[in-house]
Amino acid sequence: MDPRAEFDSIVNLARNLLSDTKTLFNHFKNRYPAEGEHKLETLPVLSMNAVELANIQVSGGLARLSSDLHCYQRHFDWLRKAAPLLLRPMEHDISIVHSRLERLLKRLEHLMAKLSLPRSSDPLPTLPAHGTHWSVVQAGHAIIHSFHLYLDWAARVLVLIRNKL
Repeated sequence: MDPRAEFDSIVNLARNLLSDTKTLFNHFKNRYPAEGEHKLETLPVLSMNAVELANIQVSGGLARLSSDLHCYQRHFDWLRKAAPLLLRPMEHDISIVHSRLERLLKRLEHLMAKLSLPRSSDPLPTLPAHGTHWSVVQAGHAIIHSFHLYLDWAARVLVLIRNKL
């Protein structure tokens, strides 16, 4: 398959994952309302301005996306283990997000291998021991909201990178 066609498939998968994440975020917010902004230091940080975004390189951009998506996957795994009862009403939504995230990572890694691009060797964060019900709710808000914002950014980055091929 042509790399540009593979990229189109990856972009579509990222957009579908964004939509699924938005649904999960809305269900989570409705089930566990929590005012304010919730943060986790272990989540990837979006810090690219317009100039950096315009100058993004294929190799570095894909390595960063892969590394960040692995980090989010680890956070979702932690959340599922920390609060199985808390997430049971949203298990369908979480499963969809988790499986699409895995598919996106596999496709991204396959494309990187096909283009002979190096994989990122960034270490995955160490996540805290499972906390109280409230701390897990706050972490859930932080993870899901951050992932939603990240995917919006990632879909744009993927289009920019695709256009450089």
